[in-house]
Amino acid sequence: MRHWPWDEMVKANRGRLIGLLAGLFAMLGSGDRVTRIVWWQILARLVPMESALRRLICVAARDLTVTVGPARAGSKATGERQGASDRAVFALTDVMRDPDPKPRSVPKAKEPRILSLDEWVPREGTKEPADDDLLDASALFRRLEALKAALNDLPAQAMRLARWMARNERSRESGTWRRFHAIRSGRPPGHRQGGKRPVDELLAACHDLALRCRDMVEREKRNAA
Repeated sequence: MRHWPWDEMVKANRGRLIGLLAGLFAMLGSGDRVTRIVWWQILARLVPMESALRRLICVAARDLTVTVGPARAGSKATGERQGASDRAVFALTDVMRDPDPKPRSVPKAKEPRILSLDEWVPREGTKEPADDDLLDASALFRRLEALKAALNDLPAQAMRLARWMARNERSRESGTWRRFHAIRSGRPPGHRQGGKRPVDELLAACHDLALRCRDMVEREKRNAA
């Protein structure tokens, strides 16, 4: 069986993530507001970077085992997200797909008002969004800080994930439903079909790495059973 240098591959891809993250901080700048186009450009790179890091954390947590106590009555702790805090906390799990998505709609304020077949006029009193509109960047900054903190301490994030997986195992044994894996099936968040950006290539590499690692872990569990 082929030996996979998991730790070396995690380290290499972590270095690539750090370089891309530095670029996002440079795009964000030091102000608390950014133009709409910059806001979207940062978000378009941030989502796949978050997905890539989650997959590296999954690989880093492959050999960790922890023991968790019985669930407390009324506890809703899942390890997925924590409440509001002054400290940025990285979300360990992918957002799940909506199994029954609602049809896409347009807010009434943005609905076109057709006065003729070749003319479109916005509703009175509405302003069309422009690329140079200034948007609040505080949420983006928190997500970047959370990503940076997680990159700086992968072992701690791997332990967080190991505890999350242990709680999931406990809940399955007790008949309580929890999701099986931190990363969702199918395409990861931020995936671009045929994407050629460095972040697209990085996400593809990390996703493939995580899937191979998960297959190995599950195969070893079956062999040990």
